[in-house]
Amino acid sequence: MEICNMSQTISCAGCLQSIVDRRFLRCNICEQYYDLLCANVSEQRFFNTLTREHRSRWKCPLCINKEPKCDNSNTPVRPVADVVTIRRGAGVSVSPPDDNMDVSDIIVADDLNNAAHNISLDTSLTKTLIDELRQFRKELSMTRMKVEELNETMSRFEDRIVACEERINGISSRIETLEKRLEDKHSSSDAESSLLTTVEQLKMELNERDQDLLLNDIEISCIPETKGESLQHVVMTVTRKLGVGLEEQEIVSVARVGRPTAQEDQKTVRPRPIVVKFTRRVIRDQVLRAARVRRGATTEGIIPVVPPRRFYVNERLTRVNRQVFRRAREVAGRLNWRYVWTRDGRVYARQRQGGDSPRHRLLTEADICRVFESDTVRSSSQYIIVSISC
Repeated sequence: MEICNMSQTISCAGCLQSIVDRRFLRCNICEQYYDLLCANVSEQRFFNTLTREHRSRWKCPLCINKEPKCDNSNTPVRPVADVVTIRRGAGVSVSPPDDNMDVSDIIVADDLNNAAHNISLDTSLTKTLIDELRQFRKELSMTRMKVEELNETMSRFEDRIVACEERINGISSRIETLEKRLEDKHSSSDAESSLLTTVEQLKMELNERDQDLLLNDIEISCIPETKGESLQHVVMTVTRKLGVGLEEQEIVSVARVGRPTAQEDQKTVRPRPIVVKFTRRVIRDQVLRAARVRRGATTEGIIPVVPPRRFYVNERLTRVNRQVFRRAREVAGRLNWRYVWTRDGRVYARQRQGGDSPRHRLLTEADICRVFESDTVRSSSQYIIVSISC
């Protein structure tokens, strides 16, 4: 019977292929489906000859071969005779024999018919198997091609990975070289910085020592120069005017130092300062105190031929301390700091009078920038070059 729900996929029991139309037969015994080719039924017979009853009783070749063969000795065609061969396994559905055919011919025809059915079934299975083998071979060939392409791709990836590793190794070596150079540079810069710090410290110590050698000296400025002047007489006259009694033997040396410089009007030359070295520091301190008390004294009575003018008496400073003192006075004037002074060769600064305004000591240009904290203070170098000059 061929009735079946076609929404479900059914396969032919002979060729194992899917049946996509209603051209099939169902075995009455094993209930398996066969297409017309495997059932050995033509389309003309299927649509014209096979009735619904015939289809419902149809048996597949495998079930027909499994049925035992019955005895045909009681057929109405011929009587029972010894010449009739009684054997199991003879064909059931055979064509009616002709009157002129022998019994042996009937048996041979039955065997040939069964063999034809088996050969037809084997041929269909063999064809299906060959098709499946061809399809498998085709798929295997395609798989082999894909595997070869994959191998080529992996080979290219491997080459790229090797190139990347070589490049990374080169970059790593360059980075190590740069790091080593940077470490060497840092070490050399640290050593250089330490060396510079040591040199500057030595310069400061040397400047302090040079300043200690000038603790008995004073500097008198703005005393006009005259031809054939006696500097010792001028110094004695200045000290007497300041109220200090001084003996000639208390003066070790006296001289003018430096170079003549033009004044602001560019018409007159500024006189060089007079440097006086005393035998004792106490005498120097007396002269400096007297000069502070009589601040504003002039040269009247000292050099008669020259109009009187103010003169100044200060400590003698080294070149470094003198530059620091001059620079500090300039900056303090711009920033309204009231006090900048020297004592025992050291430069000090104070913003205003009172305990809330501390005293600052200035050793270098950097100290000026640090103390005054102003952008107007600009330094061409961190420290002033120490140079001893008289």
